[in-house]
Amino acid sequence: MKSETIRLFAKLMEKGYITRAHEPVFYDDSCDAEISAELAVMEQELDFTIYRTNGRLYLLPNPTNELFSQNNKDFQRSVGNERLDELYLLNYMAMFLLYELFGGKGNSLQTRYYIRESDFLDDFTEHCQKAHDEGEKLKNASAQYSLDFLRLADSWLAKRGDDSTSIDTKHGCFKKIIKKFKDEELLYESDGMWKPTVKLNDLMPYFLSQDRISEIHSIIGGTIDACDP
Repeated sequence: MKSETIRLFAKLMEKGYITRAHEPVFYDDSCDAEISAELAVMEQELDFTIYRTNGRLYLLPNPTNELFSQNNKDFQRSVGNERLDELYLLNYMAMFLLYELFGGKGNSLQTRYYIRESDFLDDFTEHCQKAHDEGEKLKNASAQYSLDFLRLADSWLAKRGDDSTSIDTKHGCFKKIIKKFKDEELLYESDGMWKPTVKLNDLMPYFLSQDRISEIHSIIGGTIDACDP
């Protein structure tokens, strides 16, 4: 194996991607036919995907990758070692936040260019209130997705509305999710608004295949349809 391939792999492991603008030598190496072939072998053996888009090269662990990808324990540590029930709620909030920004399809995948905390809290509270009101209709969806939507909704609705950063407040939960997205270079703050980074815009088309979009729409965008037998 060429030494350039090993160096490129190590560089990708540092932060998960390289750019043509900031790492031109490494980026040019990635275009070499022999290095590309060796990386392809490593993809198969180490269970990851090399994804090239918009002058960037990403190393993405596959869902089955147990070495590089994050599991629940990793996520739990990154948001403050919260209880498992709180962890499920934070995960669902993260999915809802991405849905708010990228709820479209095809070339119009991104539906919002920014989101404010107040807007997110209002939208998520409305979503959870709807789930609470539907009650029995959510049982089929809970079984289908192994997720107790009603319990998550009631947990959110019971949280306080003050400015404390405690996990017992809506603001505190939002801050934990935002910190996670910020640490992963997925969102950045500008004048009180949270906007997708280049990295998030690059990766959403990769992660949101048509099947995934349909499933997310059924979970979040059309809860009643997802629950009907």
